[in-house]
Amino acid sequence: VNVLLYQTIKLYLFQLYFILLCLILPIFKNPYNERIVSRSGKTTILNCSAVGNPTPEIIWTLPNGTRFTAGPDRGSRHHLGNDGTLIIYNPQREDAGKYRCGAKNPVGYIEKLIILEVGQKPYILTRPKGVLRTMSGEPIALHCLAEGIPTPRIHWTIPGGHTLAQPQVLSRYHFAGEAVLTVPLVVIAYQPRIITGPPPVLRARSGTPIQLNCAATGIPKPNIIWELPDRSLLSTAQQGRPTGSELLHPQGTLIIQRPTFADSGTYKCVAKNYLGTDSKVTYVPVTVVDSTTASSKCPNIQRCRS
Repeated sequence: VNVLLYQTIKLYLFQLYFILLCLILPIFKNPYNERIVSRSGKTTILNCSAVGNPTPEIIWTLPNGTRFTAGPDRGSRHHLGNDGTLIIYNPQREDAGKYRCGAKNPVGYIEKLIILEVGQKPYILTRPKGVLRTMSGEPIALHCLAEGIPTPRIHWTIPGGHTLAQPQVLSRYHFAGEAVLTVPLVVIAYQPRIITGPPPVLRARSGTPIQLNCAATGIPKPNIIWELPDRSLLSTAQQGRPTGSELLHPQGTLIIQRPTFADSGTYKCVAKNYLGTDSKVTYVPVTVVDSTTASSKCPNIQRCRS
């Protein structure tokens, strides 16, 4: 009897040892946790293939706590494939989150984590209500706050066509779309700039009208002021003078209608607004045609003009 009992126990232990040798703990084919970015509406597959003996049962736990195991299709957007993959049809933003995949057999249980991000096309949150206005030289902040998954990369294209991009950390880039915002910007004030001015020297003859051009741009519109050789001033804000032969046009052109030798000298055109000034200088020598007049020196300008 003892011998028979011994043989039975020995056979049982041998069979148990053989069974234990054949049992294998579940092992994932890809054991690493993952982060997956999917485009909204595009079918997404989460892989959870595992091997073991016996073949492990795959259990998925969704972000909302729902557990999925092998079985008939329950008609949802989630489907469990034969190899343990989880298929998500038409994924939406609410499908994003942490998915836990477990593999279980009689020997043990293992688990891995897959984080799903559902890509969303960028949407620009800040939109101006109209044209932005600023003054020349003043800093202006143009905001471009955007949301999307992954976090959108912001690019600015300035009027010259040059593209400015914020510093980026090199990483894998998942494209989910783009959004474009055009910001109209008008500089409503800038300092004057003379665009058409007199030449450095303009030779003239007595009795022949002289035209000195001085056109300027600027916002607000600059006031044109001419400083004459006798230090008197003519301004477009106060056109003309009650005496003398000078005539100032609204555009800034100075006309000396009946120049004489006494009108010779330096003329200075100044364009001015509250942001600044610009100026140009010209020297006008007037040649007297009448030799008698040419030899005379006339220190009294008003008497000479009369």
